[in-house]
Amino acid sequence: MNNELRVNVTVSEPGVGLSNIHFQLLAMNNTQSCYPPPHPPTVLVDQTISNKSFNIPLREAGTYCFVFDNQGPQPSKTVNISARVLGSTEKVLIARDGSANTVGLGLGALGLVVVIYGYSRKSTIPWE
Repeated sequence: MNNELRVNVTVSEPGVGLSNIHFQLLAMNNTQSCYPPPHPPTVLVDQTISNKSFNIPLREAGTYCFVFDNQGPQPSKTVNISARVLGSTEKVLIARDGSANTVGLGLGALGLVVVIYGYSRKSTIPWE
């Protein structure tokens, strides 16, 4: 099973338009909570963004935290985020049908013999 997290983040400031914000995506294990993390989390994304899309492979089960840091004298911002996890599987099947191939080859050879015999026995009709 291959899982992938697809995230699209857009940050805007009222009256200004696109703005930026510090964004982090953290991976925790199943026993950790997002805040405050008791152990250092695995940081998957750590960027200042305004309009960005991410495709992140998910390797293990756990909790994933979206962190938006707008501390300090920055104005209020609006963050639109869409996130979805897509899973895909691939199954490889190797068919071993040697006996069916042998039967098909034998029937093909028999058909070729019948065609050659029929062509050699073709009668010629003279046109008058």
